[in-house]
Order: sequence, then structure tokens, then C-alpha cells
Amino acid sequence: MATIQQYFSIGSCIGARWLNEESFLFLSNRSGVNQVWKKDLKTGEEKQLTNYAERIGGVHIKDGTVFFTMDLGGNENEQIHVLREGAEAVNLTNNNAARHQFGGIKPDGKTIVYSCNARTPQTFDICQMNTETGEQEIVIQNSDNYNMPAGLSPNGKYFLYNKLKAQSDNCMWIADIDAKTAKNIDSNPGYAQYTTAAWKKDSTGFYFLTDKDSEFKYLAYYDVASGSFTKIYEENWDLEDLALSYDDKYLSVKINRDGYSVLEIYNTQTGAFENLPSLPKGVMAYYGSSWAPESHRLLVTLTSGQRPADIWMLDIDKEKVERMTFTDLQGICKDDLVEPELHHYNSFDGLSVPYWLYRGKKASRSVVVDIHGGPEGQERPMFSPLIQYLVNEGLTIVAPNVRGSVGYGKTYHHLDDIEKRLDSVHDAACLAEHLVEAGIADKDKIAVMGGSYGGYMTLATTAFYPDLWVAGVDTVGMSNLETFLENTADYRRAHRESEYGSLAHHRHILRAVSPIHKVDDITAALMVVHGSNDPRVPVTEAEQIVASLRSRNVPVEYLLYTDEGHGLSKRKNQFDCYPKVAAFLKKHLKLD
Repeated sequence: MATIQQYFSIGSCIGARWLNEESFLFLSNRSGVNQVWKKDLKTGEEKQLTNYAERIGGVHIKDGTVFFTMDLGGNENEQIHVLREGAEAVNLTNNNAARHQFGGIKPDGKTIVYSCNARTPQTFDICQMNTETGEQEIVIQNSDNYNMPAGLSPNGKYFLYNKLKAQSDNCMWIADIDAKTAKNIDSNPGYAQYTTAAWKKDSTGFYFLTDKDSEFKYLAYYDVASGSFTKIYEENWDLEDLALSYDDKYLSVKINRDGYSVLEIYNTQTGAFENLPSLPKGVMAYYGSSWAPESHRLLVTLTSGQRPADIWMLDIDKEKVERMTFTDLQGICKDDLVEPELHHYNSFDGLSVPYWLYRGKKASRSVVVDIHGGPEGQERPMFSPLIQYLVNEGLTIVAPNVRGSVGYGKTYHHLDDIEKRLDSVHDAACLAEHLVEAGIADKDKIAVMGGSYGGYMTLATTAFYPDLWVAGVDTVGMSNLETFLENTADYRRAHRESEYGSLAHHRHILRAVSPIHKVDDITAALMVVHGSNDPRVPVTEAEQIVASLRSRNVPVEYLLYTDEGHGLSKRKNQFDCYPKVAAFLKKHLKLD
């Protein structure tokens, strides 16, 4: 019988970026936390280039010089580092009180552009730095919150960034760095997303994704000279990632079709999609894509229920798909890993809600409902060591996309906003009832778990529908939306208020939907997991629900990790936490 430590030692290889035509870099947590690795295509050798105790968030390359971001203890205040061949990495920003979001490297190879909230914690300015002298300069000073990098033009003149008002309201601005001016790319933006820019090599324009005047994100092109954009391609699913080949000929497009990613290659010269070999069925959404600097080879990250995340390559000229990294399954048989099945049920108002069903060879009717975070997230068929372990132990896992999830259109996405918050909680309750009616679960053997917003949902479902659940595991969840908004990182507040309601106008709603005010009704045994350095959901959210439950003699176990933030990224902490989570669930679901 494989142990939970084996499952969490499997690791991943993600986010590949070409270093040159003969090698690429990627992130892997083989050492216990994500670090930079190099793959040599001639020799096949893989070499670890960094060895820190903290996680590395992203890798960027310019003419052989490597830049990466890293935070401290999960505080999300990323610092920008430079790693030159034959030298130790240097922390360029070196200000742990501020968050630095990397945006690009100018053609001179030494000037980086980024956004930063060093001037004031509430606001991100657009900045640049000479990495040789350390001189920093604010290019665009902003008075609003999120201003997130979206892409530097190849000539270094234009910088794109998103003003993120809400998850699906993030207009894209274009800054002229030399003139220090900026404007919205859309003079009449409306309520829409503008994401994932891919510049042409001559800097005359860029491809991007938007859902303006549409339910789903589609492909569009912006012309810098005219300041206008045109729609190129759309379908009734979200397009979710773009990358443009070195010669502008091929545009890679990932499409989210019912949770799975489909990679398509658009020929910009013919205006048609190429007929090429397909990658295995899976998810490629979250780690970007990278075209080789002088050839039509594309690197992507692919994962599925049965596949830990690995790097794959599509060679267009050779019409060939090839797996480039091989994550070790740690002695676990691949046939013991489960690919989920997609199902649907009707909620209280007739809304059709999708869910993924994980059932292994020893499946029982002891069920854990696992609810994703966000709330503007989406449960997708990706490898999860905890889910796979629990399934192998005999539990059945059900992972829904309750209303408010993305991937199913703009209307579905906004069905849980502000005063409609408890409708998504009602969805989870209807799911529990459906599982019993469908013979998937026994009525007295259903638990709920989730992280971040999924943690809120865990607490809310057990508080508002206590008769349906015997146990719950809340990881970095909010117990009180009012105090959560008061104490979250300054720059996040306005963004989150658009989803949950504002402190100025909606305190009565925030209180009405907060589990802390319904704690007397909770009867399920609970486990609460949190990181001390969480900037998104402050640890006080865990402390107050634990204290309240203990004062009422409700069974609660509390796991606090002092070197973690919003979730557990370090393997030593995963090894400590998740065996306890598994034992807790198996105990209360009566799984011997």
C-alpha cells in the first residue's frame, strides 16, 4: 500500500522557458519546493540551478540571462533576482516589505520593467530598473490597486498591464515607457477581461484574449498605430493562453473545453488552424507556453488526473509530440491513479452544475466533496496527490464547479456575487443530496474540504446545512468575510470587495453569509489548516473560528504552519499536514 508521503514526493515539472535552441529551464519541486532546473536537449541531462528553502515563482530569460521571482515564507512579496552563468543569484529588488511583479527585459538586456507597491502598500506603480547600477525609477505612478504586468513589447517601448478591478473586470493599459504616458487599449471597455498578450516581433501590435460583449474569452488583435482591435476567433468555450512563434507565423492557442485544455496552432499567414498531432488529454492552462528562439518548437506543461505535471514539446515542422521531462511516480503504479469522470446535477433552482467524480478500485460510499478556491476558479482534471491518495485508500472524491466558477461563461461566473453568495453554498448542499440519491454516497458518510474560498465553503456548508456533513477540512479559508476584508493585504481589498461586497455598503450581507455567525449550528467535526504568513486570508480567520468552536465543545483540530502563506508549498509541511488530514477524514467517514 503506497503511503501519503510517496504521493507527495511525486512532484512536478512546470513552466518551461527556452534558454537557447539546445536547452530550456523549468521549475520543479523535486527538492521539496519549486526551484530552477535546466534540461540539455543534446545530452538529456537535467541540472538543478538554484537551491533555496523558499519557492521560486517564475522564470524569465533574455539572451542567456535568467531572472526569477521568489518570496519569503509564503508572504507573496516576491523579489526579482538575476542569475548569470557562473555566478550566484543576486536579489535586485531586496525589499521584503513590497511585492514586485516581473514584466519584461528591455533589448539592452539590463533594464527590467515591473510593477511594485513599494511607494504605498495599496498601489502598484509601473517601474523600471537598471540591473547593473541598481537605479530604480517609477515610470507610471498609479492611484489604484492592482496594476499587473501583461507584456513588454520586443522593442522595449510599450508596456502592457492590467488594471484589475475584479477577476473579470481587468482592462488592459498600454504605457509608452519613454514618454511615461499610458492609456486604456479600449476607449469603451465595459465589464470585461483583457488578458494574455502576445506581441508581434516588430512591436506594431499584439494578440490577446477578451470576453468583451461575449460570454467567453476570444482571440483578438490590437494595432498600436490605429489604437483599435479586431476579433479573430471565438467559440463557446474560453480561450485561455497564447504564445507567438519567433517569426510571427504560428500562434499557439489553448482552449478550455469542459475543463480539459486543447492546444491549437493558428497560422497567422493563412488565417487557419494547422492539422497537427494532439497532446495527451489533460490540462495545460496555468503555466504558459514557450516557443524556441529560432524554430517552430513549443514547450507546454501538461497534467491530468493520472499524469503529474511534466513538460511536453510540439515540433510543428516535424509534426511530432514528445514528452521532455519524466516525473518519478515514487513506486506508485500508474494504473492506481484515477482519471475523473465528468458528471452534472441540477441544483435548487434547476441550474446544471458540473462535478468531477474520482472513484478508484476500492471505491466506497464514503465521500469527500472537494471545493475549489477562487471563488473565480475552476475544478479541472489535474493531478492532486491528496485526492489520489484518498481515492487509493477507498474514499470517493467529488469535485464540483458550483455557480461562480469560471470556464462556463460570464453569466455562470457571476451567479454568486455579493447578495447571491449563499446560492453557491446551496449548490454544495444540493450536491450532497444528489450523491445520496444517485447511490454514490451514504447519507452519514459525507465530508467537505477546500482551500481558500473552498475553505470558506467548507465552513459555510457545515454551518448553513449542518445535517448533511459529518466532517470538514478548512485550509486557509475565511470564517468571517467582514474581518477578512478588513485584514487582507491592502492592495487586495478593492478587488475582493467586487466579489463579496464592500465594507462601506454591504456589511449586513457580509455578516449574514459568514460562518462565524452560524457557528452554533455546526455539528461536523472540523480540521483547520493555516499559514502564519498568509497575505490573502489572514491567520486571524482561522484563529477566530477555532476559538469559537472550542468554546462550544465542537471537535476541531488546528494545524498552524509558521513558515507558510496561502497554502502549503513546502514538502516538509505537506508531510506533516496531509497524513493528519487523511487520518481525520478516514476516521469520521468510518473508513477502516
